[in-house]
Amino acid sequence: MVKYLMRFDDINSRQDWDRFFIIKNLLEKYNIKSILGVVPNCLDEDLYSGKSFDGYYDYLRSCKLYGDTIAQHGYSHVYDSNDKGFFGSCSKSEFAGHKLNEQLNRLEKGKKILEEEGLWDPVFMAPSHSFDMNTIFALSKLKFSTILDGFSILSYKKYDLNFIPQIASKPIPAFIPGLSQLCIHINTISDDDFISLKYFIRRNHHNFISLNNIIPKANFLNFIDQFFTYKFVNLFRKIRNLKNFFYKIFFKSRCFLQRLYYFSKFRKYDIYKWHLKGTFYCRQYKIKALEIIDSLKPDLYVDIGCGLGEILSKVKLEPSRKIGFDIDQGLTEIIKSNFRKNFIFFHKKQDLIKYLKNFSNTNNEIVVISMLNFIHTLSEDDLINFISELYKNIGSYVLLVDNIFVKSFQYKYSHHYYLLNHQGLIKYFPNVDNIRNLYFIQIN
Repeated sequence: MVKYLMRFDDINSRQDWDRFFIIKNLLEKYNIKSILGVVPNCLDEDLYSGKSFDGYYDYLRSCKLYGDTIAQHGYSHVYDSNDKGFFGSCSKSEFAGHKLNEQLNRLEKGKKILEEEGLWDPVFMAPSHSFDMNTIFALSKLKFSTILDGFSILSYKKYDLNFIPQIASKPIPAFIPGLSQLCIHINTISDDDFISLKYFIRRNHHNFISLNNIIPKANFLNFIDQFFTYKFVNLFRKIRNLKNFFYKIFFKSRCFLQRLYYFSKFRKYDIYKWHLKGTFYCRQYKIKALEIIDSLKPDLYVDIGCGLGEILSKVKLEPSRKIGFDIDQGLTEIIKSNFRKNFIFFHKKQDLIKYLKNFSNTNNEIVVISMLNFIHTLSEDDLINFISELYKNIGSYVLLVDNIFVKSFQYKYSHHYYLLNHQGLIKYFPNVDNIRNLYFIQIN
């Protein structure tokens, strides 16, 4: 029967700690020891989710004392190589492809940080599962004993190192006699998978073991195991890539049909033509924004830069509590003719502010205000003043805003540093599409 290992990747001070603690507390309820893949000097902002955890290192030391294993998850988690290495599934790496001295330097710096904090264990976990022979040489020189990777279902010894297999993020079937290392990325795990994980832990807690329980061996079975597991993993990856390909075709087809519909219906109106191209199903950030807004169950929703009001129309709220604003005056006629029953619309800022005063938030209502694809022509001072003006007139609210990280004439200002380090930051969503991040901020 399979034995399970609980592994958390990408541990850093700004991860989604709320979700992490839910799973960690459940594991500790059943006395399950975890593997915590700590990024020693995390410079990869894609791993951030919220504000920094003040007691970060103290907490990690308590985890180590509890019996959890601290695995060194690279050094900075910044990818600067296109090499897949031994086990990577995509062409990006912090280690594979670099010279031995460069890899040794990075690993040594990471080890020193963890040692100074009293956290280092001789266990390595490669970012994106990507490392090569130079990594192996460097790890051996630095007295590492274990690598948490390998295409197999049995642990094995190679190059005088212990390899603990990791072939899937989800658990393999219970009837398979081997190891299944659950690879959890707490920031990006879906809601459905998060619920399934909790259920799986409750149901299978007696089948979890700790890394210390594993004694790798070198024998003939390892060769057979690795051969067939490698074939299976390659087949699985091909099926997954095929599935992703068809998903992209479906997404693009839906986008094309919606654009075609909008062009045929609104082409005669004098509006900014982006509204006809940046339709709901053509913009992943709009789909994500709707998901976030609905999850909050707001009492009032205001969309600044609403365009044709696609998000407003879909939010689950009565029309009188949904308010749109856009500086494109040409939208007024379209919305009046087609969407007036869905929400209230303004194209003058002073009219919007005057109307919002009627909804002063004195009853602890949940007010959500979004500024999507709107702030890129505002200076930071103008943005801060706009946020403050809304607060003065409506009280506390939750702000959902995006930032474009591709510089162009159209996207004049970047507010990433200001938004990412805002004291009210609740949640950060990096790379929701090819050009933007989302930020979810409490304004008090």
